[in-house]
Amino acid sequence: MVIRVATVEDIDALCPLLTEFFAYNANLQPMYCNAAVENGEYPRGIIESEDSDFLVAVDDNSIVGFIHIQQTKTPSYDAITPYNYAVIIAFMVTASSRKQGAGTSLIEFAKQWSKDKNLDFMELLSLVNADDANKFYDNNDFTTMSYLRRYLLY
Repeated sequence: MVIRVATVEDIDALCPLLTEFFAYNANLQPMYCNAAVENGEYPRGIIESEDSDFLVAVDDNSIVGFIHIQQTKTPSYDAITPYNYAVIIAFMVTASSRKQGAGTSLIEFAKQWSKDKNLDFMELLSLVNADDANKFYDNNDFTTMSYLRRYLLY
């Protein structure tokens, strides 16, 4: 298995994985997530950007997982300690490749990507009912730093 930064040549292979990712999230949280078909616009924008990348896991010439990672920084308010950090926007490994090391290899590559950019930490949001994903994050030393709370007005 090879972990690397995606190129525009990977867009066609990323589209079905992103479509699967959207469907998975829509199944877990249908009120907030939509099952959408990816046409290539999203990964192209990330691949061509200066502060984001798609990291891909390639096994036997097929992409079996990805991370969309983005460099960002805290707002510049006196009450907030300034940090430059990475956000994992999207992360998925195909069902057939789970529990075979692809996810851990992608996370390790993302950690190195962040270190190479002299960032202070990585963070991500995960759906509260994504039990397997949350266990994976716990096992890879991610800690819970806050809770996102929502009050519905309708």
